[in-house]
Amino acid sequence: MLDKVKKVIKRYNLIDEGDKIVVAVSGGPDSICLLHVLYALREEFKLQIYAAHLNHNFRGIEAQMDAQYVAKFCEELNVICFIKSMDVPKYAKEHALSDEEAGRILRYDFFQEVVERVGANKIAVAHNQNDQAETVLMRLIRGTGIQGLTAIHHERGHIIRPLLDISRKEIEDYCFINKLSPRTDETNLEPIYHRNKIRLELIPYIEKEYNPNIIESLAKTAEILKKDSDFIEEVSRNTYRELKINSTRDYIELDIEGIDKLQSALQSRVFRLAAEELVGKREVLEYKHIQSTIELLQKKETGKRILLPMGIIVKISYDKIIFTTKEEEEKFFYHELIENQGSYIREIGAEIITRIQMRKDIKSISRDKYIKCFDYDKVENILNIRNRREGDRFWPLGLVGTKKLKDFFIDYKIDRDKRDEIPLICDGNEIMWIIGYRISEKYKVTDATSRILVVEYKRSFHEE
Repeated sequence: MLDKVKKVIKRYNLIDEGDKIVVAVSGGPDSICLLHVLYALREEFKLQIYAAHLNHNFRGIEAQMDAQYVAKFCEELNVICFIKSMDVPKYAKEHALSDEEAGRILRYDFFQEVVERVGANKIAVAHNQNDQAETVLMRLIRGTGIQGLTAIHHERGHIIRPLLDISRKEIEDYCFINKLSPRTDETNLEPIYHRNKIRLELIPYIEKEYNPNIIESLAKTAEILKKDSDFIEEVSRNTYRELKINSTRDYIELDIEGIDKLQSALQSRVFRLAAEELVGKREVLEYKHIQSTIELLQKKETGKRILLPMGIIVKISYDKIIFTTKEEEEKFFYHELIENQGSYIREIGAEIITRIQMRKDIKSISRDKYIKCFDYDKVENILNIRNRREGDRFWPLGLVGTKKLKDFFIDYKIDRDKRDEIPLICDGNEIMWIIGYRISEKYKVTDATSRILVVEYKRSFHEE
């Protein structure tokens, strides 16, 4: 048994010399075996071992006896043990979770607490080969892809599973030979949960009627699929990095043209990676969510959006598909401008400088993108800077008549999310200049102009 576990440890590089490991110990055969095995290997690998036991409060006095047993077992091994009691049923009810999911969340939160307290670098959990087979069957029945069928991994982050290639029978034999007397959770012997039904009813039936080695076969299948999945994952992550145009903590832009060229399996994985990066959790998107995203991509209608789990919004903006958790907010700003003076505009992080000059004093009209000249005598109202408003119209230089500002933005393929950020220089409500784009035909300088308004947009490092 020890030799077999050592081979697993070395094959998957689960343990390095000098590791500090927190072992999750429930008191059952699997976890007691794991703690005992790692304890036996501690000198060879120069390990520091700690135990962690969480009382879920599902089984009353039986759960308390589990905790006492774990404490006594650790004391005999001279292993420091951390025990905590939490009301998992209450947590499950408050957060609308199943008892199993609530227990898993609180367990791993507790293990992480212990890791931080003792300065450990790994958590060892006691999943075995039977657990692997049961998980493959569960996911196959529910419906999943290749990644789901890889089931439980020997290592994920700082969590290791040294017993994953060891059968439950081998574990029970080890406990018997070493007189460990682990505790038995009677609920595991009742077909009241989905996993229990697979363990107690489905697998024995398959063993009897179809394949007596179904446990090993399913575990081997998961291992084979993991190698394929790892390769596809590597390709997907490289592709995802190439297609990512821009990203922040809550916003990711991907190139639509590049995604269109991908095979559908790669498309799906790229979308999953975007969701994972946004919310920090793997496998957020189910098949139906991926299909909705693909349909959105195929329509390519700017402004269209869908809502996915965990507050993820996916939307199309011209040549980009955007994943975000940030809800759009209408942010209006308005500031009057004082002639012949500079004004710092906090919302755009820039200074607007205005000057009134006589036409005869200006030798040439500026062609700078951020310095524009206007016929000052045509300004009739208060000069101001603001962002867009519903119903805004604009008369672009060189065109006949006005058009909706919204249509102007669409023509220039300005992202919907960016439109509120574009500053407008206005005469009252009338737009004179869309900064960075066009000025108005109405306010252009002509031979008849006598006074010129010069407006300069100047990025500023102004401290608030």
